[in-house]
Amino acid sequence: MDQSSKKPLDENAGLMRKADDGDYEAFDRLFQRLAPLLMHLFVKWGVDLNSAEDLVQKIFARLWEQRKRFRLESSFESYLYSIARNTLYKEIRQYHKNNRISSKQEPFSDEGKYKGLSQPEAEVSLEELNEALEAAKTKLTDEQFQALHAAQEPDIDFQKALEELACSKGAYKSRLNRARKRLRALLAPFFSEEERSKKS
Repeated sequence: MDQSSKKPLDENAGLMRKADDGDYEAFDRLFQRLAPLLMHLFVKWGVDLNSAEDLVQKIFARLWEQRKRFRLESSFESYLYSIARNTLYKEIRQYHKNNRISSKQEPFSDEGKYKGLSQPEAEVSLEELNEALEAAKTKLTDEQFQALHAAQEPDIDFQKALEELACSKGAYKSRLNRARKRLRALLAPFFSEEERSKKS
């Protein structure tokens, strides 16, 4: 079966729509789903864990503040990455501004980088992450894809989801766990690409 026929235009848009109405639970689901990916990406770039956590918190804080600017007809991922990109660029500029004020930097320091992260790297990697995630979803089995979709769709009642999937609660959880494990395995090459290139 063609996966694309089942996939919503933008699964996250539904959650963002609810967040726009003040639904904190829906916004938290967005955070739980996407924050780990952003964290992993920042750590891959060489940003230390504490700084990466701080960046993710700032990105989602601004996402909440600007939630009413989001339009359902647009891609949520593109909207999030736009906020992430702007946040990163602001941090990069502030980081070097503070360094110039607090200390005399070496003439050949990595200008334009924030703790190992450059602006071009940020933009390209965020786009690549989104593409890798969408590509990974298409490689799930039908059962895995449906279970993942049901877990991420804010408007589907849990009991109704079980009826549509024609499975028990235990079977659903098993499918969902396999789907998430499969996604992690499929995304592993994306996150390890930089490490492999360093060893080659």
